[in-house]
Amino acid sequence: MQKSDITIPPKDLNMLQTVLDAWCTQHRILRKDATEEAKILINEYKRGTRSQIKLIDALLDGTTH
Repeated sequence: MQKSDITIPPKDLNMLQTVLDAWCTQHRILRKDATEEAKILINEYKRGTRSQIKLIDALLDGTTH
């Protein structure tokens, strides 16, 4: 395992999926097409962000949808 790799506990994975699903619903995009958004969420999680609001803010800052 590389230093940048982390294990995401099921509870946190569910939270990330919930944020991504809400984002996709709000922006009317298919989840399978939200790869950039998923990358943003994972990167923010790796940086220590655990707040749904802050994750959404990261999506707002990192996307052009």
